[in-house]
Amino acid sequence: MKLGWQNWFQEKRFAAHWDRAKEAAQSTPMADYYSAPVQADQLLNDAPLIALDFESDGLEEDAQLLEAGWVAVEGGAVKLNSARRLRIRAESRLQGSAVIIHRITDDAAAEGQSEQDVLLALLADLKGAAILAHAAFIEHSFLNAACLRCFGVPFVGRFICTMQLEERWFPRERTADGLRLGKLRAQYGLPYYRAHDGLTDALACAELFLAQCARRRTENLLLEDVLMRG
Repeated sequence: MKLGWQNWFQEKRFAAHWDRAKEAAQSTPMADYYSAPVQADQLLNDAPLIALDFESDGLEEDAQLLEAGWVAVEGGAVKLNSARRLRIRAESRLQGSAVIIHRITDDAAAEGQSEQDVLLALLADLKGAAILAHAAFIEHSFLNAACLRCFGVPFVGRFICTMQLEERWFPRERTADGLRLGKLRAQYGLPYYRAHDGLTDALACAELFLAQCARRRTENLLLEDVLMRG
């Protein structure tokens, strides 16, 4: 299928970023991740996806990551046996305002694994897969900052953003919070999940994506047609 000019430009830019990061990753633990590029021109239904969510001590790019949750989506189904939730050890005292949201206390954060060990486990599952997230630019920012901290290598990957897809596929007037994950799930008749748990939010995002695809009818779409833009 011939690429539109927007997809063509995005693919050229992605390839340049990927090649630079792959070069930087040589002789680092991220080299294996960069050995398996994800092809954007494959059918969406054939593409392996990983729904991902981080819990953090704030929204700044350099905020402490406290938890990572992820689950695979393959062949139009969520693979629950792939689900993982890993707590990340905090290196400093947590912000009280953030604890109220994610409910991870200082004591609980102190018992987590090192950020590097969690990243290695995550990268092993992300190898060869596109990443699915709600407000995916946040997950990308966190993941990139963490990889730079731990390995000195940027993270480059294929991202699908369910928030952006909703605006692109089903544009309409919305309230200020109309694109929140819980709000969108309710509009699709999906059950209520308590937010701000890494794995629960990843699962919630995966289910929303499958509901969006069912409404949109995506049988003949390519992965490139759903990738995050911008």
